[in-house]
Amino acid sequence: MRGRFEEVGDRQERTALKKAIFLLVVILFSLLYYGGVLTKPETLPISKEFFSAETSPVPDRSWDLKKSSSYGQRELEQVYQLKLDRGIKSFPALSFFLIREAEQARKTGNGDQAVELASYAVKLSPDLPQPYFELSRALWYQKPFYLHQILPQVFNGEVALFRHFLSSLGFFYNLFYILSNAILMSFIVFGLVILVKYLSLYLYEVRKNLTQEVTSLLVNGVKLFVLFLPFLFRLDILWAILYWCILLWGYVTKRERQLILIFLIVLVYFPFFLRSSTAFLNSPSSGIILDLSRANHEEGDLAVEQRLKAWLSNRPDDEDVLFTLGLLEKRQGHYAQAEEYYQRAQQQSPRFSHAFSNLGNVYLGKKQPDLAIDAYEQAIRVNPGEAAYYYNLYRAHSQETYLSKRSDKAFQRARQLDSGLVDYYSGIDSPNMNRFVIDETLGTHRLWNRFMNQFIGREGFLFRLFKAWFEAIPSRISFLVPILFLGFLIGISKYSRAKRFLTRCPMCGSPTYRFYLGAPDQEFICFNCHRIYVQKEKTHPTMMEKKSKQIQQFQKQNDLIGRFLSFFFTGIGDLWRGNAFTGLLFLIVFFALILRLVYVQGVISASMLYSSPAYWTSGVWGLLLLFFYFFSLRRVYRFKPKYETKSDGSSRSVSRNA
Repeated sequence: MRGRFEEVGDRQERTALKKAIFLLVVILFSLLYYGGVLTKPETLPISKEFFSAETSPVPDRSWDLKKSSSYGQRELEQVYQLKLDRGIKSFPALSFFLIREAEQARKTGNGDQAVELASYAVKLSPDLPQPYFELSRALWYQKPFYLHQILPQVFNGEVALFRHFLSSLGFFYNLFYILSNAILMSFIVFGLVILVKYLSLYLYEVRKNLTQEVTSLLVNGVKLFVLFLPFLFRLDILWAILYWCILLWGYVTKRERQLILIFLIVLVYFPFFLRSSTAFLNSPSSGIILDLSRANHEEGDLAVEQRLKAWLSNRPDDEDVLFTLGLLEKRQGHYAQAEEYYQRAQQQSPRFSHAFSNLGNVYLGKKQPDLAIDAYEQAIRVNPGEAAYYYNLYRAHSQETYLSKRSDKAFQRARQLDSGLVDYYSGIDSPNMNRFVIDETLGTHRLWNRFMNQFIGREGFLFRLFKAWFEAIPSRISFLVPILFLGFLIGISKYSRAKRFLTRCPMCGSPTYRFYLGAPDQEFICFNCHRIYVQKEKTHPTMMEKKSKQIQQFQKQNDLIGRFLSFFFTGIGDLWRGNAFTGLLFLIVFFALILRLVYVQGVISASMLYSSPAYWTSGVWGLLLLFFYFFSLRRVYRFKPKYETKSDGSSRSVSRNA
């Protein structure tokens, strides 16, 4: 008898291993298909130039990158002063060149030169995050244990990453892309686990109820036919898996039903916003934001100015473009044109305080301090918390022919609001109007607001949420698919309430009906297991031994499948054991780390003059992935069977291990 049980156990182990291998192959095939390996991958419609730091050449540029290798401290200081004279915040092209030179200096062992070059890269482009990171690397190479000097530069780089519009946009898009795909891939695995666990019950019920009656033949024929509807409608793999999960609604547990609903929401919105955001980044609307960012914070060139004017010819009420053109004209000393643009910007947006302040700078450049004072005071009335407005007002009062207490009052108020800003500009001794006063620019917050408003559209966010349901789903009837899915979900839900569905006993694995509505962990236990191990009725010893062997073999089979699959996908063991939320969370983290390692340079390949090697970054993310992987494996191997039989003489009981 014992030998026969052992033979049956070995056969069930082989069956469990085959089932695990089959599920693994199906999961790998589905993920490869989703990733575009087995099909033609969809190209991301993103312009590389959007995240580029390159700028078009300017005819009057007084420095040349080809000669930059001979730059000393004197030449770099001249370029820095030139930047201030032009009123430009960043010289990204030259800064990236200096970063590259600093890296070469580190490789050749010249740490002092690397620090000097990186420091000037920071001075020339204080808005960019890359110069701070290179300076921290140079300081680490020079003095690796001086963390009080290194960590502040890393912190400044992280702050600049979020304050610089293009850098923050690239960061958030990469984060959204990686997390979205990690979540979608995790739900693919979740859906396939649901199919493997419960589809056999669906087919078992069809086979069990199949009789010679015409009605039974038709009903069960329809049940088999609906399995193949995704192929008839040519749904893609994600929608097909979701359809089959909804079809098995009556067989799954309550927690798995909740995840199926989340699956539906994720599948509707994540691909929609991924497609919409990538398409938007390649549109003219996003291109104008790029030009606005460059013109305000970098060295604007003739091509950027021409594109802004072309945009303005079709949209003459765009206050951001009007403001930016006024800034460009003022930097070039064209005060009449700058005044016109700023006045038009004020007409379009009467509470645009930056436009009032910059208009005052224009009046000050035209030697009209009275008009400048009026403009500054209007800016202060709109926004009294800006230190730059008070500082410019102080400068205007200082140009009057008589001394005024208002000048000192404005200066002190500016110092109260931002002492660092005032000290910096007070230390500049230059009659140049781009340095004498503070020109305001379109900040990251305003550029992000413009980006989101243009992305969402005039209809609003609720319309975008509604529209997501009717986006083009790969199907012959794309418009009706979301409606059919909702109707199908509602119909299956009502049908499952009125009909008793089979489930699988979590102890012995036998197909059974839900008959015991007690504790959640005992709800699906079959009649025999409930009678023997919960109510502890006395039965024949042979029957108890047979049932005990069946429980042990089923628990061992489940444990084998969960451990085997956990070697390839962390968290899938929890999904198989019924811990749906925990398993899905581990899968999302696992796929997110893998995608982050794959896209270590970012999803978007930015065409910059300088691209830092990603060896150390890859190493860090690789170590995080290995640590998480081995932590998950250790956790899986510490699991005990969910149910086990214990023997004390002739009686056996059931205990559930946490």
